[in-house]
Amino acid sequence: MAKVNMPKLSDTMEEGTVLEWKKDDGSEVHRGDVLADIESDKASFELEAEADGVLQIVVGQGEAVPVGQVIATIGEEAGAGATRPAPAPELAEAKPTRPAPAPAEVAATPAEVDGDSHGERVKASPLARRLAEQMGVDIGAVSGTGPGGRIVKEDVIAAADRAGDSRPAPSRAPRDAPPPRPPGPEFEVEEPTRMQALIARRMVESKTTVPHFYVTIESRMDEAMSVRDQLRRTVAGADKLTVTDMLVRASALALVKFPEVNSSWVDGRFERKRRVNIGIAVAREKGLIVPVVRDADRKDLVQISIESRQLVERARAGKATQDDLSGGSFSISNLGMYGVDEFQAIINPPEAGILAVGGVKDAVVVDDGEISVAKVMRMTLSVDHRVFYGATAAEFLAEVVRLMENPVSLVLPPEG
Repeated sequence: MAKVNMPKLSDTMEEGTVLEWKKDDGSEVHRGDVLADIESDKASFELEAEADGVLQIVVGQGEAVPVGQVIATIGEEAGAGATRPAPAPELAEAKPTRPAPAPAEVAATPAEVDGDSHGERVKASPLARRLAEQMGVDIGAVSGTGPGGRIVKEDVIAAADRAGDSRPAPSRAPRDAPPPRPPGPEFEVEEPTRMQALIARRMVESKTTVPHFYVTIESRMDEAMSVRDQLRRTVAGADKLTVTDMLVRASALALVKFPEVNSSWVDGRFERKRRVNIGIAVAREKGLIVPVVRDADRKDLVQISIESRQLVERARAGKATQDDLSGGSFSISNLGMYGVDEFQAIINPPEAGILAVGGVKDAVVVDDGEISVAKVMRMTLSVDHRVFYGATAAEFLAEVVRLMENPVSLVLPPEG
């Protein structure tokens, strides 16, 4: 019998969720078959079978379990010796539906009972009661459509709509009066996705446990923009070269020179990374994902451009692989395309730094007493103060600026 465990899909993953089982409980599966879609703290992945046999599902859809826990077994006697929880509703066998008992037979819980103006006991959900109070609806006059005649949110809103329709319209609205507010709650509550909840938790942990400080610098970008445009026109594969690609290359070279920045604080010790793997923050609908360009110091600018574009496309399509998202040692977040001039980013643990990049814009500058207009870009480095300090941060940023202002150095082939 082969066990199917919740995989560890990223360096920071502690638990995962079974989004959907692609195979039925008790069905025959073969090595390489996609068993399920699994969601981690960064993205969703397809989980493949590593053996042939009969699938016995242990964890239902929508359940979050720790990394390493058994979620299914594969074998002729799959599930032997394992305690299996009750199946999720989508996996359970259909059972005959019992008719709902008459209202008099249903015992109302204290949270569901309220009184109307006549002292009678009315069964309503807590949300329905709050809405009725906010909207001025007599809860005792509302007919419930919920189980056993229970009054639910929709009943209160419908009653408010009927009351509004029955009120006589004023002969003339007061001058400058605001438009009438439609009936209903003043806000909507939306549950976060699994990814949003995990991102929120990790950002709180980072901001409250990592001692951040920030260093901002400005780079002249005239030469960099000229070289970028020239490469786009003349070099195969560079037709979609971006400023972010150039920053990945510049940061990689600077990280080699300042290995303290390419480090982490783990269990009270420094971890100096031997590989320069740079993550690129990518916005997704209701989430954020950071695919990683591995060994960026050993790749030329065109390789970085092609690879980063492929990584971003997979990430936005929800098809990023485990390798795409793991192993980062430093990150870049560029909001320049949204018109942002400058911002501070939160460090992505266990990394010790993240570079927040604003847009390239024209600005008035002074050189040797002469006033001119130049293209400039502001960058802010967020630093884990346990790992390196202000002087190192300043020197690292100065090296990134030097490389960006002398972009020919970015085009040279990697050493070794």
